[in-house]
Amino acid sequence: MKLKSILFLATALIFLASCDRPDCKNTNPVFDSNGLESNTYKQELIKEMDRIGKSNLTYWLSSYSEQNGKEFITVNIQGGDLCAKGLLQVTDWKNIEGIKRNKGVSYIGAQLKGLTFDIITTEESVDFIYKNVERIVD
Repeated sequence: MKLKSILFLATALIFLASCDRPDCKNTNPVFDSNGLESNTYKQELIKEMDRIGKSNLTYWLSSYSEQNGKEFITVNIQGGDLCAKGLLQVTDWKNIEGIKRNKGVSYIGAQLKGLTFDIITTEESVDFIYKNVERIVD
């Protein structure tokens, strides 16, 4: 009986470890010296995402926040040598209602497969607007 318990525990730990976001380290000084809400940070993020290719990126939920009556999710963005965060404004909670209900708490660290968002650039600002996610891998 103990052997079954040990095997079950070992399998569960391996499964949990495999769901975690891979470690990465930011090497871009622009991300270190600017807040992720700044236009400089966002413009650099767009440049890096285009360089690597959006299909080569993975997204992981980092947090939920509210600012000035608007709702946001912060996502870890990884791919190639990119290791950054992105702040996405959410106006339509399609497919991520659970994140809003729980203010992100139970979904922190979940992978957002098939995440899509619009990038709206004006003279004053650069905004990332959530569109959809195919599924949440928690």
